[in-house]
Amino acid sequence: MINWINKHLTHNRDEVGDYGIRLIIHIPHGLIMSIPILGWSLIPIFMAYQKSESYYTADEGWKDHAGAITGIIIGVLIQVGCIIGIALGCIF
Repeated sequence: MINWINKHLTHNRDEVGDYGIRLIIHIPHGLIMSIPILGWSLIPIFMAYQKSESYYTADEGWKDHAGAITGIIIGVLIQVGCIIGIALGCIF
C-alpha cells in the first residue's frame, strides 16, 4: 500500500521517494490545525517542530508541510460547507 501511494503521489523535488505517504500521514494534523482558535495555535508549534526536525535530520520537511497544508485546506472546505449548509437550512 505504501509503495502504491508513493508511486502515484509524487513530486519532482522528492529525492527519497516517500512524498506520497508523508503527505497522507500529515493530513490529519492539518485537519486538527484547521479548527478555529484551538487548532490555529498549533500551527506555529508544528512549523517550528518540522523546521527543527528537517534541520537536524535533513529529512525534507517540506513534505510534512505539504500534508499539513492539504489537511488545513480540506478542513476549511468542510467548515465552509457546514456553514453554507446551516445558512441554507440543509443541516440541522
